[in-house]
Amino acid sequence: MHLRTSLRVLALAVFAAANAFAQQAAPAPAAPAAPAPVAAPRDEFTPQQKAAMKEAERMRLEKSRIDAELALAEAKRSEELAPLQAEVARLTAERALRLAKASAEAAALEDERAKLERQAALESARSTARLTERANKIRELESEAKQLQLESANTVARLSNEIQRFQKEDEARKIASKAKPKYLKDPLVDGVLYISDRRIAFNGAVTEQLADYVCTRIAFYNNQSSEFPIFIVVDNSPGGSVAAGYQIQKAMAASKAPVHVVVKGFAASMTAVICTLAERSYCYPNTILLHHQASNVVRGNMTVLKEQIDFTNQWFDRLATPVAKKMGISLEEFVKQMYANDSTGDWQAFGDKAKELKWVDNVIERIEETAVLDLLPVPVAPTAMPLTTPPTRTEVSGVVSRVDDKGRPYLELPPLANPFDAWWLYDPQGLYRAR
Repeated sequence: MHLRTSLRVLALAVFAAANAFAQQAAPAPAAPAAPAPVAAPRDEFTPQQKAAMKEAERMRLEKSRIDAELALAEAKRSEELAPLQAEVARLTAERALRLAKASAEAAALEDERAKLERQAALESARSTARLTERANKIRELESEAKQLQLESANTVARLSNEIQRFQKEDEARKIASKAKPKYLKDPLVDGVLYISDRRIAFNGAVTEQLADYVCTRIAFYNNQSSEFPIFIVVDNSPGGSVAAGYQIQKAMAASKAPVHVVVKGFAASMTAVICTLAERSYCYPNTILLHHQASNVVRGNMTVLKEQIDFTNQWFDRLATPVAKKMGISLEEFVKQMYANDSTGDWQAFGDKAKELKWVDNVIERIEETAVLDLLPVPVAPTAMPLTTPPTRTEVSGVVSRVDDKGRPYLELPPLANPFDAWWLYDPQGLYRAR
């Protein structure tokens, strides 16, 4: 109502102003005129001019009237639109308020959704971690169970062997009381090799423990007598540590008593080098000897890898050069022939061929173990390449048989004590794994 009244007052004021303007524009009543000077004829208005001025005045009055009417119409229209505009403003305000409330509610719902998603993700991660931990524990327990089963089987087998040994010991001692080991300065007689009790079992991987075992016995037998030969008897050995093998070589070279190496089954890598460089060596016709380049399992940054490779190459040069020299060829030719005879570089040969290559000195058909009647408790290491049954633990070389989490048996090598040592070992089946 106040707005409507104001608009009416404004319209009346506009109309009054228009009337006042029209009155001011109208010609004022003529005052008694003083005697006017006589104007020149050119200053007088013509009838046409007067008519034009009159028409212009009429038009000004008409314009004022039209402007007043327009102002009044605009005031009326504004008065009529005022309620609608007020309603629009009210609706706009209500809409803005509703939008604000809806936005606030949506934001609260979004926060709640995000919170629930975070809680669900956290719970999922915790559940996954618990499941992974349980799965790892199950695998660990399964591996331990398999290891216990293997150790139990090995223990049963060892005890069975001990029982059999005890049962046969009395009978063997009766025979031993009548027969004694043969001590011969030249043990090869008429194609038969006689091995005395000055015997050192050399089986499995060449490790620091095995080197200590062999070197100690070389010293022991030297202190007993330096007259008769000492026999290193290899059933099967894939090679192993170059540092340990070099230690055995030096003990053999320093021995006052001659040290003879006998290979019955298989000798590769470092063990083949020991056989080839021995003072005298023997093997069967079907014994297999294998020479190849040294290899290593190295870890670390690029500098460490380069250093390890450099030291491995130096080990190979120092140990393989005497072998090539004995063969009557250079080291480069030796390596070249390795790959010429086998694409992998694993140059293997039966005993008779190995003798031609000067890898072994004597090929024999028969060996007599004259000291076996004493039944000395010499530990026996696992074979180099077991086929169906898992290997057993040996206290000599320190190699331990284990089962991985997939149920596959393997031989765990002891760690290399020498940081510049390297494994020179033939293992095509991947049975040996470094600790």
